[in-house]
Amino acid sequence: MDVHDWHSTEPALHAYSSAVAAALTPHDDGPAQYTCDASTTPASAYIAVAGRLPGFPDRDVALVWDERHGWGAAIETHSGEDLLMVSYLGGNDPVPEPDRVARFAARVLDGAPPRHLDPPEFATLPDLPRRLTTAAATADAPGQETASAARVL
Repeated sequence: MDVHDWHSTEPALHAYSSAVAAALTPHDDGPAQYTCDASTTPASAYIAVAGRLPGFPDRDVALVWDERHGWGAAIETHSGEDLLMVSYLGGNDPVPEPDRVARFAARVLDGAPPRHLDPPEFATLPDLPRRLTTAAATADAPGQETASAARVL
C-alpha cells in the first residue's frame, strides 16, 4: 500500500462496497451496513442483508465478496463459526455492477435455487482499484458515499 494512499485499493473497495450496499436497500431506507478490508490479500467485503432465507428464518443473511471468488450469499451461524455459504453469483467478472449484485441477493432471498454452489476462481486483477472504482460509478444511487452509515475496517 502506498504511504500517500495514491494507489491504494482501500478507497476503491470502500466506494464499491458502498455502492452495492446502496443498491441492496430500498430508497426510503438507509444503506445496508458493510465492512471491507483491502489491507490483506484477498481484499474482501461483508454486507449485512435485511431479510431471511426460506428455511433459515432465525439466521441473519450476508453478502460476502473477495477478489478471488467474487460475490456470495451466506447465512450466519449462532456460534461465531465461519459463515455458511449458500450460493455464489459466479459469472466471468469478480467485480460486477452493484445492480447485478442486488438482483442476485433478491433471488437468493426469494428462495431461488443456488446458481453456483462452488466458489468461482478469478485470476488476480492487477487493475483492481480501477475496476472497483468503475463498477462503483455505474451504481444508480447518487450520494451513496456520504449517506452511508457504514464503517470500514
